[in-house]
Amino acid sequence: MTTTNCFGDENEYDYTALVDGLNRYLRLKATPIGMKRFKTVAEMEDVPRIRRPDVKEKLAMDQVVGQSRWIGYTLGVTMDNLMGAQCGAVVGLHPRSDEWLSGDRMNGVWYGTAEDSAAHQSAMNCASYGDY
Repeated sequence: MTTTNCFGDENEYDYTALVDGLNRYLRLKATPIGMKRFKTVAEMEDVPRIRRPDVKEKLAMDQVVGQSRWIGYTLGVTMDNLMGAQCGAVVGLHPRSDEWLSGDRMNGVWYGTAEDSAAHQSAMNCASYGDY
């Protein structure tokens, strides 16, 4: 079976050496993390020592990144684990639907007008939806 890594190719990488090099040359204060999208939940759950949040526990994507970065967890999430469309769309787990693009959920919270909210949503770079 051929798998695609986080760089979008089929090469094998020595991730430990990559992280060691980043730390040595850039003097990073936190551990770099990587994300991988899987075609099936079963494939994701085959990752050794993966942790899955309880479905009742809803996380924001920045919490997933934070737990991986600061605590060293290997986390596996699906859309069911995320707080909402904003968190899922960024990583390709939710479509950039008309409702999402409208910016209604950001209006008056992060942006002062519906137009600014919609402009922000439209300008966001998101991973492709439906491939994983």
